[in-house]
Amino acid sequence: MDIKGKNLLVFGDSIMYGSGNNGFGVGEYLARDCGAEVKKYCVGGARVGFYEGKNWMVEQVRRAVNERAQADVIVFNGFTNDCHTDESGNCDVPLGEVSDGFEVADIFALGRGDADFSRCFESILSAFKTYFANAKLLFVRPHRMGKRGEAEQVKYGERAKELCRKWGIAVCDLYSDSGLDTFLAEHRDRYTNDSYGTGHGDCTHPNSSGYEKFYMPLIEKAISEL
Repeated sequence: MDIKGKNLLVFGDSIMYGSGNNGFGVGEYLARDCGAEVKKYCVGGARVGFYEGKNWMVEQVRRAVNERAQADVIVFNGFTNDCHTDESGNCDVPLGEVSDGFEVADIFALGRGDADFSRCFESILSAFKTYFANAKLLFVRPHRMGKRGEAEQVKYGERAKELCRKWGIAVCDLYSDSGLDTFLAEHRDRYTNDSYGTGHGDCTHPNSSGYEKFYMPLIEKAISEL
């Protein structure tokens, strides 16, 4: 798909936003390199499921619907922060279960008590299909992150892919296909931002080299194939 002049909406967390790159994230690259007209709803720290005090991706989508945003293409990520673990090893947002059919709660009826990852992710996918029926959709699975447990990244990432298959949504799998692995010190320091002033990359937030070498080539290729 040629997205020059097309309306593109971006949802998700800090990786989509560009927090490690002065706010120049996936949307800005697609505007610069492909000529898309971009509107960002993504927010740093966002979770797909509800977590007190943090941005809820459900509310990003509700806002876009309420604003009657126009979308030819939607690019989004999710679960980077859902699978963050506390000192006891519990993820911030429970994984939940895949629903039996396609009758998930409408995104405007979804309550905080229903807000595990799987239910919210399916509700978001349903909302995209319902309210942006003509838009092409692309889910971006993030790279292999040294600041998240490997087992948790696999579990949440594979669940996201499973749900995208169920709902017929394309996936750009940077975890499996990009080669960016910030468990490796060289990748961590060369390709992610030193967010905390430690002299080392933070493992999570790509800098310009991280976006340009690992993220955008695969995302732009995936969009071209929508």
